[in-house]
Amino acid sequence: MTNFDKKKLLEIMANVAPGRGVAEHESDNENVFLKNFLPVARYRKALDTDTFLILGGRGVGKTEFFRLLANSSGRKALVKNLNIKYFPPLETTIWIAGYGRTKTREKKFPAPETTEHYMKGKDRIDWRIFWIGLILGVIFQQEKELSNYNWVEEVPEEIRDSLTNKLSLLSHWFPDASQNFENINYALDKLDEELLASDRWLFITYDELDRIVPSYLELAAPIAELLAFWLDRWRRWERIRPKIFLRTDLFQQEFLGFPDASKLRGHQISLEWETSWLYQVFVKRLANSGEEMNDYLQIVPGLIPSKKDKILGILPASDESRFELLMEKIVGEYMGNNHRKGYTYNWVPNHLQDAKGRIAPRSFLKLFSLAAERRLEKFEEKDLPENRLLLPSDLQGALMDTSQDRIKELTEEEYPWLEAFKKSLKNLNLLTEEEKFLNILKNTKWDKEPPSKKPEEILKYLEQLGIVEIRSSDRRINMPDIYRYGFEVKRKGGIKRPKKNN
Repeated sequence: MTNFDKKKLLEIMANVAPGRGVAEHESDNENVFLKNFLPVARYRKALDTDTFLILGGRGVGKTEFFRLLANSSGRKALVKNLNIKYFPPLETTIWIAGYGRTKTREKKFPAPETTEHYMKGKDRIDWRIFWIGLILGVIFQQEKELSNYNWVEEVPEEIRDSLTNKLSLLSHWFPDASQNFENINYALDKLDEELLASDRWLFITYDELDRIVPSYLELAAPIAELLAFWLDRWRRWERIRPKIFLRTDLFQQEFLGFPDASKLRGHQISLEWETSWLYQVFVKRLANSGEEMNDYLQIVPGLIPSKKDKILGILPASDESRFELLMEKIVGEYMGNNHRKGYTYNWVPNHLQDAKGRIAPRSFLKLFSLAAERRLEKFEEKDLPENRLLLPSDLQGALMDTSQDRIKELTEEEYPWLEAFKKSLKNLNLLTEEEKFLNILKNTKWDKEPPSKKPEEILKYLEQLGIVEIRSSDRRINMPDIYRYGFEVKRKGGIKRPKKNN
């Protein structure tokens, strides 16, 4: 056995999810960002030129992927490591962000409050002008090469100037863009022709579409029109293609009211993570954090390769048996004295998955980060036998903390109406009858407007989000642990919160 500085290793593990794993807190440092990024096989399909809608729940890595595509080194590493052969040569591609921040504090686009105020009562054509204006503005600001093409002459000079210098001032450029809508459309048609003639591709990426406007219920119109616009242009343009990162719940037909949603099925992909990928991204972040942790990970033979990728750093082996052995080394094989408490390797994903079996890498990383923090609060070398860094009680306590963080994220950002529902659910015992659950929804005093006034529709929405499960056999309601602890819902046989001083 090698003598490791376990306190130092725990401090490294506690930082495996910066800012509690929120994408906006990931480093703007290109080197650090790329070392944290794991290229997974599902990204191969997402890069296909025929794929333009990339769906995923909160915390699955949409923003990290969006940021990677804005980075030329990241794109090269992705294509190389996934061995992508059916994609245009990268030197023939141009990438711009049509909406979303490629760096944490960018202020390129109109503020959400400004957009909601200015676009209030506007129709679908107005929203189309909005999206086209943003495309032009980003091209004029960032792509000098494209700005030198002949198509630019079709855009009046005053519009070029306002879109280049004052893109965030919606009221400054929108009236001129509206008045010259025909010219702008013609200009973009010519751009597509010129790209084809020069054998180039233009990819326009979109992220943070849930932040176009502050009000959740006002999101449907701009998102539906963005999708409709690109579905139209898919048939019209050959070399201008979008990559739209969108939260899964925002693509529900009942929310968007988008009649052509079915036509997007051949152009969409969902970002979902396999268990081995989750462990792999966890190990990758540890391995790239410094020599001390890298040395520790060598206790599992074959886990860490001798060679590094020049851009992405250390890429751990993908062999699942290596991860099983690592968990045995870090925590122990079982979550108790024997297998009846569960194998540690399986316990982690089993308790982090939602009602549809999906696990967000953000929650996965946060679990280990919070477990390390808990161990550091009561650190005693003698409590950690052999090469252990954590005890099962650390993971159990961190699961509850991770669940609370998950609910806090949802209530403070995407779904503020859940805060009132949380109060109504407190101390509910599961499993519970559907009728009782519907009565809770019916009697909830909503501070913020829910997605529907009808309890049955809200329940269906909660099921789609993976927050609840409706048992097919008896229609009783269950809730997975990743949400249950945060909602303060009880279940017979659930984990008791470990005491901090244990």
